[in-house]
Amino acid sequence: MPDISGNTMGSFARLLREPVIHFLFIGALLFLGHRLVAGDPREIVVSTGLKADLERQFRDNMGRAPTAAELAEALDGWKRDEVLYREALREGLDRQDATVRVALAEKLRTRAAQPVAAREPTDAELDAWLASHRSKYETPLRYDFEVVTFPRSDPAAEEQRSTYRRALADGADPRTLGRPIVGGNLTRDSLADKFGPAVSESIGSSPLATWQPLETQDSLLLVRVNQVSGGLPTREAIRAILTTDWAAARKKEAVDEFVKSLLAQYRFKENP
Repeated sequence: MPDISGNTMGSFARLLREPVIHFLFIGALLFLGHRLVAGDPREIVVSTGLKADLERQFRDNMGRAPTAAELAEALDGWKRDEVLYREALREGLDRQDATVRVALAEKLRTRAAQPVAAREPTDAELDAWLASHRSKYETPLRYDFEVVTFPRSDPAAEEQRSTYRRALADGADPRTLGRPIVGGNLTRDSLADKFGPAVSESIGSSPLATWQPLETQDSLLLVRVNQVSGGLPTREAIRAILTTDWAAARKKEAVDEFVKSLLAQYRFKENP
């Protein structure tokens, strides 16, 4: 009578020597090891910290503590969102959606900027920032002026201007001298367009509140500059803006360094 048990044991021994059996056995060990270390990928832990965070969010939004039913409802909502989120990741939707990709990248940037300590910059730091970024804060100079015109077509234009100027020097109110006074608020470029480069240059260097004789090709002028605005503000005038921009630049530097360090860890390969 054949030895059935012996044949069976021999067949089993030969089966154990098959490479495919080794592969399946190793795979099972890896799967078991992953489950022991990482746990069930579809098991979600609801911690006391999570419940406390949900309660805090409710309190911040509603201005009061939630009831037991409201907290349970918030927890149910979190569970639904967490399940959907994990399924989306499992299906790779985060890699297929450009919006999600950008949002996750931005979240990493935000986290990289957080270690930058918030502090007030020194006056020297603000001065250096203002000097190196002056074009961001500087505006064109604007000249608030008044002008009285004496057309060259009038043979008495020179005499009239001289009489008018003497009256002003004697303290007369220009509004009582019988000639129209035109005002304006223009930049140097606009003054050059209106009166010519020479007049624009002279107005730019004129002392304030002083009537100056100038002239164009068509007219003799008396011009008074009342106020000059624009230019580069002082540090104190825009301290709040400078401080905000300076702090933002420090955070950007931290983010740029973080991204640079990540790029160094990756290799990019282009398929032909």
